[in-house]
Amino acid sequence: MLFILCHKEIRKSFWKVIVLFFDKKLRLLWEIILLYVLVITFIFYRSSIWENIYLKDIIVWFLFSGLVFCMNAVSSEADEKYIQKVLKDNLKLTMILEFFMSTFTFSIWIELAIIPIITIITVMNVIAERKDEYKNVHKLLDFGLAMCGFWILYETIKIGIIEYKELDVINTLVSFMIPIVYLILIVPLEYALELYAKYELLFLRMTFKEEKDKKIRIKHRIAVFCVCRVSVRRVLLFQKEYMRQMYVRMKDGEFKQLMMEFKEACKSPTAPNQ
Repeated sequence: MLFILCHKEIRKSFWKVIVLFFDKKLRLLWEIILLYVLVITFIFYRSSIWENIYLKDIIVWFLFSGLVFCMNAVSSEADEKYIQKVLKDNLKLTMILEFFMSTFTFSIWIELAIIPIITIITVMNVIAERKDEYKNVHKLLDFGLAMCGFWILYETIKIGIIEYKELDVINTLVSFMIPIVYLILIVPLEYALELYAKYELLFLRMTFKEEKDKKIRIKHRIAVFCVCRVSVRRVLLFQKEYMRQMYVRMKDGEFKQLMMEFKEACKSPTAPNQ
């Protein structure tokens, strides 16, 4: 923040980002996401296991994960596999190991010593990996990193066995489960936002291939929705493969024929993007 305040150009750009974030349409988006998370939290609050200390975990998850996931869902890069990718990246077995190793830690001096040592070995390994002449060094450093990992895990387990009785098991377990549960519960909202964004983009692009008659446009959109329904894959399929066949003077019979072809393609197991 001090760096931003001391540089005029960066300060101006930063202010523009803040203004953009509170733009009417974008503000509506994150307000919907916030309201959805608040409803989940209120239900959680009414349960018998609620403790005020969980608010920190929820706020951190919302700011650094939930908000990002939902914002990215409405971006043009999000495809029919976006949610699958999010779940795959965030629900891994390694997160259990990471949680265990972050719960039971060494003394501050050992932790401070481990960080630069592991960092130096890792950087050296990355450099050695890129050069064929350092192939043997790369193998040695890989072995060294693996041994370090096993040693840290072994020592962490020993500490865990000694210290687990001092932990509040319920609070620790709930804190671990909060990101997982919230991620799963926010999936319906992510999908709804992505579906809405894809429909909005499709209908916008369709206007360039239609007459200005409002009734015809509404009729086209209803026909597309009746086939695509709540499928992101179908919306993308129509946009990529069938919308380009539309043109301004397209007759009603031609559009119906196009929709029939699209409907048959959606039923086919070999259809693109299906």
